[in-house]
Amino acid sequence: MSDKSKRRSRLGRVAKLLLLAAGVIALLAAAAIAAYVWKGSHPSFLAPQPRAAHAKFMASGLTLHTPPGAGPFPTVLLVPGCGGISNGRGPNPIMDEYAQSALQAGWAAAVLDSYGPRGWDPEWARRRVCAGARLQGLFRTADILAGLDLLAKDPRVDHRHVRVAGWSHGGWALGDLVTLHGDEDFQQTMAGVEAIRLTYPFCAPPARGGRRDWTWRGGVDLVMAQRDAVQPPAGCTRLIERAKAAGAKVTVMTVPGVTHAFDERVQSPDSAFRFDPAATAKVHQQFIGWLQTPAR
Repeated sequence: MSDKSKRRSRLGRVAKLLLLAAGVIALLAAAAIAAYVWKGSHPSFLAPQPRAAHAKFMASGLTLHTPPGAGPFPTVLLVPGCGGISNGRGPNPIMDEYAQSALQAGWAAAVLDSYGPRGWDPEWARRRVCAGARLQGLFRTADILAGLDLLAKDPRVDHRHVRVAGWSHGGWALGDLVTLHGDEDFQQTMAGVEAIRLTYPFCAPPARGGRRDWTWRGGVDLVMAQRDAVQPPAGCTRLIERAKAAGAKVTVMTVPGVTHAFDERVQSPDSAFRFDPAATAKVHQQFIGWLQTPAR
C-alpha cells in the first residue's frame, strides 16, 4: 500500500471515530435534555415527605378569611404577585381587598404569603423575586401546593369547591403548577381544584404554562392588561393554546387602557404601573361573578 493510500486509510478511520464520538455526544446531550425536562415536570418537592414538610413550613403564611356562619365555605386561594402582601411602606392591601370581594360572593379566601415563613424582608424579597433572582415560578408552585394541602385539612373549607387565583408572579407559579406530573395524591389534589384565575400572569420563559402540556383541566379565567409592558397580552397566546389543548375552558378578559398591576392601590412614586380605580372596581365585580358562577 502506498503512503498516500495509508494516509487516506488513517484519515478514514479518524473520520469514523469523530462521527462516532459526535453521535455519542449527541445521545448524551439528548439524554441530559430529557432528564432536565423530566426533572422540571417532576420536581422533588412533589414527593410525599418534602411536600408534607413544606406544608408545615408554610402554615404561618396562610390566612383564611371566612364569611359569617359556621361553614364549610367554598374557598379561593389567593396567590399575590412578587410585591407580596407588604412592602417597605407598609401593608399592600390588594389581596385583602380581593378577599373582601370573595366574602361578598359568599366564599372564604385564603391569602398565601410566600415571604413571611421564609423570614424574608418584604422589600429585599420584592427586588430579588421580581427580578427572577430568587423563588422563580416553578419553585413557588410548592407554596401553592402547600396552601392547597393546608386547606384540605381545614374543616371550614368546602372541599368540593376550591379555586386558585394568582396575580403576576403568582399567575406564573399557577401556570407552572398545572403542567406538573406527580403521584396519585398530587393528581387527586389538583383534581380538587375546580377552576383557576390568572391576572396579568408572567408567561415568557422560563414560565412553563405556554411551553409545556397542561396536566390539569378545568375552568380558566385570564385577565390581561392592555398596556402591560411586563407581559403584553399577546405573549400569553401559547398559554391559552396549551390550556385549550388540555381540554380546559378558557375565558379571556383584556382590560383596556391599563398597565400591569392596575388593581394595586399602593404603588411606589417611581413605578411605571398606574392604579386605575374604575378598572379595579370592574375587575372586582367580575371576580365576584367568577366565584358565583358554577365551574365549567
